[in-house]
Amino acid sequence: AQSPIGSLGHIQLALPGYLAGEMPIKVGFLVGKDTDLVEDPKYDAVGDASFLKDLPDKYRVDPDSHEYLKNCDSGITGQAHADVAIPWYIHKHYDDIEVDIIFPEDITLKRLKGNMVNFIVGYDVINAVFEGKERLKQMTNMFKACGNIMPSWEVQEFIYMKSTYMTRLKELGVPMAPTIFAHKGKRSPESLLASIKERGWKMFVMKQSYMAFSLGFQKLSVEECEKNPQILKDYFQDFADCPEYVVQEAIQGFVRNWETRCFWFNGEFLYAIANKAAVSTDDGLEQIVTGDDIPEEFLENAKRIGREALKCLPELKTPSGEPIPMTLIRTDIGCSDSEIHDKETNWDPNQRTFFLNEIEYGGTTYFIRHLKFDAMPLWAKLYVEKAREIHEKMQAPEPQAKRARVGEVETKAPLMKKPAAVMKKPAKA
Repeated sequence: AQSPIGSLGHIQLALPGYLAGEMPIKVGFLVGKDTDLVEDPKYDAVGDASFLKDLPDKYRVDPDSHEYLKNCDSGITGQAHADVAIPWYIHKHYDDIEVDIIFPEDITLKRLKGNMVNFIVGYDVINAVFEGKERLKQMTNMFKACGNIMPSWEVQEFIYMKSTYMTRLKELGVPMAPTIFAHKGKRSPESLLASIKERGWKMFVMKQSYMAFSLGFQKLSVEECEKNPQILKDYFQDFADCPEYVVQEAIQGFVRNWETRCFWFNGEFLYAIANKAAVSTDDGLEQIVTGDDIPEEFLENAKRIGREALKCLPELKTPSGEPIPMTLIRTDIGCSDSEIHDKETNWDPNQRTFFLNEIEYGGTTYFIRHLKFDAMPLWAKLYVEKAREIHEKMQAPEPQAKRARVGEVETKAPLMKKPAAVMKKPAKA
């Protein structure tokens, strides 16, 4: 029988295999996807979606409005996406986990702290950017204060602000497209164009930190910006609040070659998908391949560069401060096969050069329906094992020497405790 759904949307598990007194681990999943279908004929070809038969309709998404059915008129039908399907699979198969599927509008500090850990698999601070300054401030403060979000706020912020991880990657020697960062308060259309010309670029792309869905992306030429300075002036005006623009020389080979996206968990490679832009395909549609359909040269170079990129990330820690291996990270690797003009970069135009395009984490697209194997059991197992690992480390007794040191400090200087610092929001994207 289906387990009852509580007033907050918690899934209360019946635990037939549990001994008296044992309690399940409470695990939250922050959802909000509308572009990562699991209830789809493509998934049916490799997996069994029957575990979703008793999924409450409120968790499904209307493909037209992109709203959860709980917010739609009666009679509207929808499908489940990866962020909901994964915790529901856990709910159906793992007795020691109490799953809490959290809609974006239901996120509160109390709700987050009520769980042992909360995994971001859908909604995050980037979504809040589109909901206004107050919502962004609210979400940022909650993610900082709850202490049990995964990945940690430190890891999230490191990835959101692209200059942070890209600067570290450059120090590590990881290849990337030639890049200029234009920080809020220190930029102007004139100075940016001058920097671009000084580097020798002909074409360039504008991207943004704290942004998603390719919003703010624009491909421009130096020639057109010189002829019409208003182009960059308008961009600066339209996106004045963005904390930083990520400006890169346009890599012509990027659109005609595969971009290979590698998925990592615990620092280990899981699988990859490769896609080719619609402008480069014969039928004008984006092409996606997986498994052994990815050319070996692209896959092996993507794994090599992705593995190096993982080294730049901050150490992930449990809510109690113990280090643990990293949760989901996705590394996106592009390919250049023609001349670039950056005076500081020496890539051979006669051969392929693979480079890191982007790093994403748990709220990214999983591409489950495009794979050649059923990834639902894999993702459920990984998140369950990570929750158990965190729980075990948090339950472990504190070393005696550490307890003694803490006790000594508290005895000698009990007045040193200070109230928590007032949370400050980051610059709005």
